[in-house]
Amino acid sequence: MKIVVTGATSFLGAASVRELLARGHQVYAVVRPGSANRRALPESQEGLTVLELELSRLQEIGGLIKESCDAFLHFGWDGSGSENRKKAQVQQQNVEDSMKALKGALSLGCGRFLFGGSQAEYGQCRDVMGEDRECRPVSEYGKAKLEFGRRALEFLSGQADKLAGMEYVHARIFSVYGPGDHPWSLVNTCLDTFQAGKAMELGACTQYWNFLYVDDLVQALMGLLFWPGRLKHHVYNVAAGPEATRPLREYVEEMHVLCGGKGTPHYGCLPPNAEGPANLIPDISRIQEEIGWTPRVSFAEGIRRTLAEKETVAGKVSLAKKETVAGKVSLTEEKLLAEKETLAEKEPLTGHRVCLLCGEPLPKTPLLSFDGMPASAQNIPDARQVEDDRGIPLKLHRCPRCGLVQFDCRPVDYYRDVIRSGGYSTTMTELRRRQYRHLIERYGLEEKKFLEVGCGQGEFLSVLTEFPVKAYGVEHKRDLVQLAREKGLSVWEDFTETADTVLGTEGPYDVFLSFNFLEHQPDPGAMLECIRANLAEDGMGLITVPSLEYILQYDGYYELIRDHIAYYSFDTLEALMNLHGFQVLEKEMVNRDTCSVIVRKVKERRAPEGGRLPMLDFSALELSQAKICRQTEELRDQLARENKTLALWGASHQGFTLAATTCLGEAASYIMDSAPFKQGRFAPASHLPIVAPEYFCDHPVDVILIVAPGYTEEIAKIIRSRFSETAKIMTMRSDRLEVL
Repeated sequence: MKIVVTGATSFLGAASVRELLARGHQVYAVVRPGSANRRALPESQEGLTVLELELSRLQEIGGLIKESCDAFLHFGWDGSGSENRKKAQVQQQNVEDSMKALKGALSLGCGRFLFGGSQAEYGQCRDVMGEDRECRPVSEYGKAKLEFGRRALEFLSGQADKLAGMEYVHARIFSVYGPGDHPWSLVNTCLDTFQAGKAMELGACTQYWNFLYVDDLVQALMGLLFWPGRLKHHVYNVAAGPEATRPLREYVEEMHVLCGGKGTPHYGCLPPNAEGPANLIPDISRIQEEIGWTPRVSFAEGIRRTLAEKETVAGKVSLAKKETVAGKVSLTEEKLLAEKETLAEKEPLTGHRVCLLCGEPLPKTPLLSFDGMPASAQNIPDARQVEDDRGIPLKLHRCPRCGLVQFDCRPVDYYRDVIRSGGYSTTMTELRRRQYRHLIERYGLEEKKFLEVGCGQGEFLSVLTEFPVKAYGVEHKRDLVQLAREKGLSVWEDFTETADTVLGTEGPYDVFLSFNFLEHQPDPGAMLECIRANLAEDGMGLITVPSLEYILQYDGYYELIRDHIAYYSFDTLEALMNLHGFQVLEKEMVNRDTCSVIVRKVKERRAPEGGRLPMLDFSALELSQAKICRQTEELRDQLARENKTLALWGASHQGFTLAATTCLGEAASYIMDSAPFKQGRFAPASHLPIVAPEYFCDHPVDVILIVAPGYTEEIAKIIRSRFSETAKIMTMRSDRLEVL
């Protein structure tokens, strides 16, 4: 038979082409002009014709193929990555292009059109997913796949009286793995990471999942494509059997074992994908009963085959690099190994490539790049972990559409948790009292229900109980929830995962609170949509985030840390609020370095407008690092000449960054901090020991450098009243060292 395959270089397309050729069919493989993945297809094979054609021109395919064809297998689809699945414009274009493919197939006289649909069409399901179930897709990707199926059937029903009729078959494909899959797929990433002996960052992995080996998928597609006569239905689930449906974590653990137990899986580190966390529990009885297909390859066997293919490919690559060809000497094995290790170290940081706020692609060239930065502010290594701790590179980008400044890396693994030390300070406690009093009195919120999202152990929630309101909180970290409850606070273990997540048991709430939490989120929109769904009509909110304006005004490059994946200005914070149905009522800069806004829930949403962005000068940040490095070197040299010693006060992200990127990490003896959970550990990257302030009494130093912006005066008073009247106290003011 003569078969057309679009998306022929994709994972599923290439596998289908190989199977069709093996069965002796003539294949017209449609690829993008200049496709970089052309190597996925055989270079030359009898029966294979490669056609270069954009998806938007598929209706012209009849002009390229000068004979009628029997069937059309359509995999061509743009933007299947997690971020692009959210973009309505990208996915709607896919629908239009697929309609052109359908018309192109008609012009070729094809008798059957088989479309590669997706389980994403079902949306978030907690139970069995059968073909007759109502579809409620969440992502734009799932919506587009479903819409095309509907439009295809409507279009073909209108053609039946004019043509012999082309049968439409919609294969709802679930999670497929095997050789040829994307290197960033979950299975491939797990296998590569475990085999390299690295730590694998994962989501919670508690949902039920179902994996199908690629060879089994292809056999199912062949059965649907070549079934004699007309099929009984239009839609068929293609997945592994019910015995293969189990918690995703079991799949991960099985891969870990098959990789020899190397590496370590870390759960709860990553956000859910575009469809959100959901179960995959497919019903495949329809396809089994109608065409007699059933999966044959177990997950363990499929993983063994995938690992064997990886070994074969690695062997070929290694051999090719070692050979001397045409006078070119290959890289040495040692250099190859070094390059592999370097890539493996950088791989865990690979994250989003589109804006966290509006989804616009980020520029390829970053605003700024920093090396040797702390990997996190809260994963503070202990004595056992410090040897493996390393500084990391960070790249800062600015969205060309909405202006949000952000890192392009993955979030830290604890981004759902609130770990704050500022709650111990009187400065922050008094600020919260003032904010609560203003909010309650200004908007008449007495006796209303307040919910703090990300309340930690209740440091600020305790202050709220002083006021005549009903105070509740949600926190992701279980031990912090327990500490809050021990204080008598009403706190639930929960997180704003998706819009349909119900927070606590007392909703809807009248007011929500979020203190320096939003900047940690890889999907701030999902958080706000969840909060919005748990608010009463006209509900209000108080939100604070670190201020980009402050960082730029005072040239504080040391304010940058991987934990804060996004850096909001008042403009970008308001744009985010508007996009998710909140109106900003008040703006205020608090504690010198923090944006604070009061918002109200509204019905309309407003997307950020493109256009000219405000002029912002980021060059001073890079210059400030050089200036601060010079000043700290001068301080170090002066102390050495005078035979004096130095300690830092403030195991904050600012202190960690300064210690890691200047000579302070070598010049100082230790870092003091009042937060008990930090004491006894070591500063990330610089590895300075973190001690309680009382440590100073037995191990005094001559100079104390305060590196805790916002708390400088308070800490200086503590030093003078409790520890030393003679020690020289200094601080970092913007980009200069200053004696207090």
